[in-house]
Amino acid sequence: MTTEHFVLQTARAATIQEANQRANLFLTSVSSGTIALAFVAQVTQMGTPFVLFSLILLPCLFFIGLVTFVRTVQVAIEDMVYARGMARIRHYYAELAPAMRKYLIHSTHDDRSAVLVDKGLRPSPWQFFVTTAGMVSTIDGAIAGVFTGIAVTSLIHAGVAPGVVSGVSIFALSVLLLRRYHVRAWAAA
Repeated sequence: MTTEHFVLQTARAATIQEANQRANLFLTSVSSGTIALAFVAQVTQMGTPFVLFSLILLPCLFFIGLVTFVRTVQVAIEDMVYARGMARIRHYYAELAPAMRKYLIHSTHDDRSAVLVDKGLRPSPWQFFVTTAGMVSTIDGAIAGVFTGIAVTSLIHAGVAPGVVSGVSIFALSVLLLRRYHVRAWAAA
């Protein structure tokens, strides 16, 4: 059981490392893309070449964010499975030697609420936004919104307002759809 616990603990560390690396790669890509956009904007006075560059670059960044989001959801679910396995092992120890229960600081139960309590969390609709997947979805939604705003503004030439309204709408829609995917993935798990 000690070996299994160690294997699960190592697997949990690997999931956390992968989520952090993927988020870091995404944020580095967004940062680099933003710098590139700023340079092109400065050189072209935000003319047609800037718009074309934006319309090519932003979907690429959105795609990187989308696959990062999906994988961070998968990794978080893997982490939950490993945490539940560790709780089951603690439960087994407590069954074998009930006197040791008072020395265990983590839960001996593997249900959702026990896993949350084990991490010091309470169920909350806002919890999504403090996860790696939630952060990535919000930034990805902003990228989709900026892309939409630029596309609408450059296509209809009616000023900034339609671009802002459509950009904010797409941002909200993107975050809501990714949140829906997140909830369904966790429910299926």
